[in-house]
Amino acid sequence: MAIKPWTDYFLDLAKTCSSRSNCIRAQVGAVIVGDDKKIKATGYNGTPSGVESCYERGTCYRIKHNIQSGTRYETCRSIHAEQNAIIQAGQDRCKGATMYIYGHNIICILCKRFIVQSGIKDVYLKKDDNSEIHHVSVEEIKRELEEE
Repeated sequence: MAIKPWTDYFLDLAKTCSSRSNCIRAQVGAVIVGDDKKIKATGYNGTPSGVESCYERGTCYRIKHNIQSGTRYETCRSIHAEQNAIIQAGQDRCKGATMYIYGHNIICILCKRFIVQSGIKDVYLKKDDNSEIHHVSVEEIKRELEEE
């Protein structure tokens, strides 16, 4: 029996987190892990606590109005998985940690800012079970933010 690599293990946990998403459009999960391989927090994309979700409403404003992915974030009722995980962990638990994200292969501009500010140092993304794992360092994210 082969032991699963840590990256695969934590991405599998992020996939499990994505199953809690109440977003019609996308199911994304995130896990923040310290250097000691201990989980600091998890998150998934969904509406804030006590706010009716698109799933509950049976309709998504962004789908209904053909709003392109990656644009007009203010029209979405949900908080991104990355943001939820950072909020749950708090900055003190994020410093030097690694984030694992399952459900997409890019990081939006809003989440890039959250990740940099939180002190997370590395991010691993996997869109779906058939996708390659993509690594992004926070130094890369900082350079991208400076160019925009």
